[in-house]
Amino acid sequence: MRKKPLRRPVKKPRLKRQRMMQQKKRLVSAGLTEEQLVHMNTKEIRAAIRETAA
Repeated sequence: MRKKPLRRPVKKPRLKRQRMMQQKKRLVSAGLTEEQLVHMNTKEIRAAIRETAA
């Protein structure tokens, strides 16, 4: 069917912000400080979640 790619949902910026906030809260509960998180980009945050198993 041709309409399959057209019906794919679009990623929303609001949901991305929510995911990042959830990940940051998980890292804070795992022991990182807010000051450390300020200097981290999204790749580093994802890597830290994998390393700490948060």
